[in-house]
Amino acid sequence: LYSYRGELHEVASRLIGDIAPGEPVVGGGGEVSIVRRMNGTFVIAGRANERDLRFIFDAGASTVVLTAESAKAIGFDPAALSYVVPVATANGRTLAAPVTLEALTVGSITERRVRALVARPGVLGENLLGMTFLERLASYEVRGNRLILRGRGA
Repeated sequence: LYSYRGELHEVASRLIGDIAPGEPVVGGGGEVSIVRRMNGTFVIAGRANERDLRFIFDAGASTVVLTAESAKAIGFDPAALSYVVPVATANGRTLAAPVTLEALTVGSITERRVRALVARPGVLGENLLGMTFLERLASYEVRGNRLILRGRGA
């Protein structure tokens, strides 16, 4: 078993990914894969400013967007933010507040000083993993029921 520890670790990681959709599984070369949920979305367990958060993969979002509740959980005061950036959502137009995340991590991929927006309280139900994070990656793709992210260091 010791001789095959690398292969066993990878098999165990894949099983965890299949059992717990959204949990990033780090594979060979630092690739991070996430299993699609039954509803067709990719919900991703990540960390922002050293706090656990969940994100919806959204390549159509130009920035990472946080709910007001998530922003508060990672140290921003939603009441003190300046909501000056116009955004279009599925529910219409609104304003969001610009912030910078010191660190945003998915699996083994960490990006620093990521531009993000905070939605007004009650406007957004989920955090969005948008292009201000995704454009920093070497690549990302959907293959079957998996989202695969590759960091620049991979």
